[in-house]
Amino acid sequence: MSSLSRRALLRRLAAGAGSTFLLPLMSRLAHAAPTRTPRFVFILEGNCYEPVTVLDPSTLAALNATAMPQVQATDRWWYSSYRHKAPLITQSTQFASTKALGAIATSGLAAQTAVLFGLSSRITGGGHSASHGVLSSTRTVGGQPGGPTIDTALATTPGVRGTTPYDVIRLGVSYDLKQRLNYDTCAYDRGRAAPLIVDPYAAYSTLFGLVGTAADQAAFDQRANLLAFAQQDVTAALSTFGGNSTERAKLEAYLTTLQASAMRQSQLVAIRSKLAGVAPTAPATNPLYNQNLPLNNNPIKRFAGQLELATAALQGELTHVAVIGCATGGAFNLTYPTASPAANSGVTRHDLHHGSAVNASYLQTIHDITKQQIDAIVQYMALPLRNTPDPAGGTLLDSTVIVYIGDNGEQHHSTASEFPVVLIGGGALGLKTSGRTIVYPGVDTGGTGHRQVSNLWATLGQLAGATPLTVGVTKVDFNVFGGEGPGRIAAGALTELTA
Repeated sequence: MSSLSRRALLRRLAAGAGSTFLLPLMSRLAHAAPTRTPRFVFILEGNCYEPVTVLDPSTLAALNATAMPQVQATDRWWYSSYRHKAPLITQSTQFASTKALGAIATSGLAAQTAVLFGLSSRITGGGHSASHGVLSSTRTVGGQPGGPTIDTALATTPGVRGTTPYDVIRLGVSYDLKQRLNYDTCAYDRGRAAPLIVDPYAAYSTLFGLVGTAADQAAFDQRANLLAFAQQDVTAALSTFGGNSTERAKLEAYLTTLQASAMRQSQLVAIRSKLAGVAPTAPATNPLYNQNLPLNNNPIKRFAGQLELATAALQGELTHVAVIGCATGGAFNLTYPTASPAANSGVTRHDLHHGSAVNASYLQTIHDITKQQIDAIVQYMALPLRNTPDPAGGTLLDSTVIVYIGDNGEQHHSTASEFPVVLIGGGALGLKTSGRTIVYPGVDTGGTGHRQVSNLWATLGQLAGATPLTVGVTKVDFNVFGGEGPGRIAAGALTELTA
């Protein structure tokens, strides 16, 4: 019997005559039990993945009971066909019969997975990319985010952040192999973008350099020494500073940043042995890292490598929140050496989409890449987390919600009318996946029954036990997360997803 079921039994017994004896015992058990920590991972596909790739035959049949016009198996998106006014629920999704989710079925993850259709986020604007918008439910204007993204907000919640060295780990993939950081996807606050590390070598060094090669460890020690020297210099400067208050405030803010960085270094040293036990294979011998870049560039491998790093970071308690962006923002125009058919391996993502209406092989490649991404998510994140025990009981996947979503909506030039979503894990947090597909009423035809991506973020806030908080200068209430204002259809969580 699990610790949870034992406590449930004791509660029932305590309601009877034995309560005088049992209540003190229950209290001791409750205090002895490890606290379950919510974990969240956001995986964003740049420039959309199409709804048809995650649609199964049973859900198609349920849609067509009311859809006008009927949704055809060859349709790629269909947000204008919705006519239902309440959520349609397929209780047992046929994952093996979809274009992209076969790995969910073959890996035994079906019961821990759900697919969502019908969620809109027109506040973001869509287009080629909504940039920070999909995770913030605000509009990015001139490259500046309209508010904090959901990863930042959840990581600010004490029950999620805990004492981890990093609040959020943000990784990514770019078509530009010389790029190290991408500022198009996440935000600390309104007007303050947060970077994804898109150089996998830099990501490995940052997260696991402490337990990496001798050169990596030397670089880590050097950073620690430089932080110590910098703190001494700033402290000395402040002790004799005679300038104005504005300049003094800048120095004080700099010192605070240095102190936080030094604290992180100390935290990393404290968990060195744990990190050594979970660190991925170093880039020098890891097949996910291409030693001959920029030759034979393979973004799917880089994506898998970033997934592997994020998974190890969760296992090693480096963080409880992670973001992995695959060519998000302006970095989506990739080519795919692993494309099927192979003849399309040199065609850019932008050209694939523009030619897909008349070239069936281009469309096949677009959908195959989504399948390859889901395969990687299963292999390098979902299964390793399922195989890792959680100190609070069950596995880390039970305590982790993995969200797979596009960064602009339902198509290449998106209207942001629909963002298909795949959810994996989170059962111990109260997320009800159960192998279901849920289709929410459409943005133009569903009336008050329609729901938005911000409702999904409210759901995660509820699972995290989050209360209203302040992120930077922004007041965050998860029930009305984002900037939809009068365009908000309904506040609060998606009740179909909470157990």
